[in-house]
Amino acid sequence: MKSHVFIGIYLLIALLVFSALPVWAYFSGMQDALLRAIIYVGASGGIGGTIYSIRAFYQNIGGQTFKVNWIWWYIFRPVISVVAGVFSYFLIVGGLMSISNTPDVTFSKGLMFYSTVAFLAGYSFTRFMERVEGIADNIFSKKENKKDTTP
Repeated sequence: MKSHVFIGIYLLIALLVFSALPVWAYFSGMQDALLRAIIYVGASGGIGGTIYSIRAFYQNIGGQTFKVNWIWWYIFRPVISVVAGVFSYFLIVGGLMSISNTPDVTFSKGLMFYSTVAFLAGYSFTRFMERVEGIADNIFSKKENKKDTTP
C-alpha cells in the first residue's frame, strides 16, 4: 500500500475517533466532570489538528507535492493537537493564558468556549506553541540585575 493511501485512511480514522469520543463520553453517564471536560477539549483539539492535516494532505496530493518524508508530521499532528487542546484548557482555567487583550471583556467560559479554543489550538498548533513559549518566557525568564545609576 502506498504511503499516501495509508495517511489518508489514518487521518479519516482519526477524525472519526475524535468525533465519536465526546459522544461516547456524553452518553456513557460518566460522573467525573473534569474527565469529561478533558475528553471534550482533547477531542476538539484532535479534530482541529486532524482537519488541518487533512487540508494539507489533499493540497499536497492534488498539487502532486506529497513527500514521503513528511509522513511523521501527518501521523503526529493529530496526536499533539489533542495535547495542545487539553493544555489550552488548563492554561485558561489556571489563569495563565487569556484570550483577549482587553481586560474588560468577559467570556462565558463554558465547555463550548473551552472546546472552541482547544479546536483552534489544535488547528493552529504552531501559533499556540508560540503563545505558550511567550507564557513560559514570562514565568521562567531570569530577572536582570539592574545597576544603580544614581549619582
